[in-house]
Amino acid sequence: MWIYMLVVGALIVFLSLKFKLEPLLLVPIGFFIFLSNIPGNPLVGPNGLMTHLFNMLIGSELLPLLIFISIGAMMDFNLLISNPLYTIIGAFSQVGIFLTFLMANFFGFDIRSAASIASIGTADGPTAIYVTSMLKPELVPSVSLAAYTYVSIIPLLIPVILKILISKNEMEATTVTKQNVSKLTLTIFPFILVILVGFMAPVALPLIGFLMFGNFLRINGQTQKLKDVAENEMAMILTLLIAMLIGSNMSSETFFRLDTLMIFLLGIVAFFLNLIFGVLAGKFFHIFDKSFNPSIGAAGNSAFPMASRVVHNYAQKKNHKTFLLPAALSANAAGQIASAIAGTFLLQSVLTPETNPYTIAANAFWKSFAVMIGLGIIIFLIGKIKITRKTNGT
Repeated sequence: MWIYMLVVGALIVFLSLKFKLEPLLLVPIGFFIFLSNIPGNPLVGPNGLMTHLFNMLIGSELLPLLIFISIGAMMDFNLLISNPLYTIIGAFSQVGIFLTFLMANFFGFDIRSAASIASIGTADGPTAIYVTSMLKPELVPSVSLAAYTYVSIIPLLIPVILKILISKNEMEATTVTKQNVSKLTLTIFPFILVILVGFMAPVALPLIGFLMFGNFLRINGQTQKLKDVAENEMAMILTLLIAMLIGSNMSSETFFRLDTLMIFLLGIVAFFLNLIFGVLAGKFFHIFDKSFNPSIGAAGNSAFPMASRVVHNYAQKKNHKTFLLPAALSANAAGQIASAIAGTFLLQSVLTPETNPYTIAANAFWKSFAVMIGLGIIIFLIGKIKITRKTNGT
C-alpha cells in the first residue's frame, strides 16, 4: 500500500500548487507523506527521528500552543471590542462541532475519538491538534490533515453556503462597523479574557492564554521586535515543523482505513454546519437590523483572516458598493476565540466521568456559549464606561 501513499503525497503537493490551496501547509505535508512512506526510511518507525519529534513536539501539545502566540500577534481585536454583539455569531458558528461529535459517536466512534473528530470543525489546526493529542493521540495525523485541508478550501466552501442561504435583498445590506477603542482598552483586553476563561473554562487557558500573550505583544507598544518575530519568523518555523511532522506520520496503515475516510467525511460536515449556523445567526441579526448583511456570519469560524476576506470578496462581487471586511474581521476574531473555547470545553466534558454523549455535548455547548456571551457583555460594559467618561469630561 506504500505506493499509494506516494501518490497521495505527490497529489497533495500538486493540487496545493496548482490551485494555490495553502501551499505553506500542504506542500510540506504532502512532500513528507511522500518521503516518509518510502520503504525502509529510517526517519519514521519506532526509532525514527520524525516519530520522536512528533511525540515530543506535537504529542506534548507544545507546537500547537506556541503557534497560538503567532496567531495572537497577527490579530487585531479593535473591531471585535467595538462590536461586542459579534461574539454571538462566534458562539453560534461552533454548533457544528457539537453536532458532529454526536454524529461521530452515532457512527460507532468512541467518545474520545468522536470529540477528536469534532475538533476538525474548529477550523483551526492547532486547536484540533491540541484536543486530539490529549484525547486520542493516534488520530492526530488524520485529524490534523483533515483540519488543514479543509481550512485551505474555505474559499471554495463559503461561496457555496452564501449562494444557497443568502437572498439577493439580504446581500444588498451594507453593514457599518464602529472602530472607537482606546489604547487602554486594547491593552487590558487580553487580561480580561484570560481572567474570564480562567474562571469559567480553565481547560481553555493554555490556548487562550498563549493567544492573548501573542496579542499583548502586539498592542503594548514596547515589544514590537517580539511581536514581529512571533508574527513572521516564528509563525513560519512552527508552521513548517507542524506540517513536516503531520506528513511524516501519515502512513498507509493510517490513511487507507474506513475510519479515516469517516474522519474526513465528518470533518467536512462539521465545516459546513458551522458555516450554516454562522449564516443563520447573521440572518437573525438581519431581522432586527436590515443594514446587517447576513453573509458576515460565514466569517464566524476560526479560519482567520481567510474567512473574512472570502466573505468580503464574495459580497463585493454581488454588490461593488458593499465593503464588509471590517465587519467580517470582527466576526472572524470572535470565531477564533469561540473555536478555542468550544474545542477545549468539549475536551473538558469528555474528560469527566459522564458517558452520555448528549449530556457531554449539551454541557460543552452551553458553557462555551455562556463564556462568549459573558465576554460580549464585559466588552459592552467597557465601552459604556469609556463613553460615560467622555461624556462627563465634556
